[in-house]
Amino acid sequence: MKTRISLVLATLMLGACSSSVSINDIVPADDVQKPLFLRGDFSLWDAQPEYQMQKVAPAIYETRIKLSTPGKAYEFKIADADWSENYNCGYLDEGLDKQLEVGLPVQADCNSVYNYFSFTPAEEGWYKVSINFSRFSKPLVTINQVFE
Repeated sequence: MKTRISLVLATLMLGACSSSVSINDIVPADDVQKPLFLRGDFSLWDAQPEYQMQKVAPAIYETRIKLSTPGKAYEFKIADADWSENYNCGYLDEGLDKQLEVGLPVQADCNSVYNYFSFTPAEEGWYKVSINFSRFSKPLVTINQVFE
């Protein structure tokens, strides 16, 4: 009888756990199907070749940008050339994810319309912007300063 109850409880617990986790949360995307670009006020929101995201590791894409005005809030998104559904990445939660800080990842929503990220550099220089699609449903965006 104890074995039967233990088996039933184990089955119920496993069933409850599996219902809240989707395959997109645990399996990295093989490849993004469209070219992505860093698009913002610095590019007049156009998809410019110099800001195309490059795959640097499984599910991780990045590009570099020179930010010349310390203290200026730069606004941007990561999107394909057509602002397509699933390829229009802005912040997920305005209070938590809109304002980027160097080295701190924030969550993105790749079905956003106006949810642009904001970053205010403390100093002029080159910065690397990356997006990590390891959890495709909630990718992470990070900015880091590049020292040459």
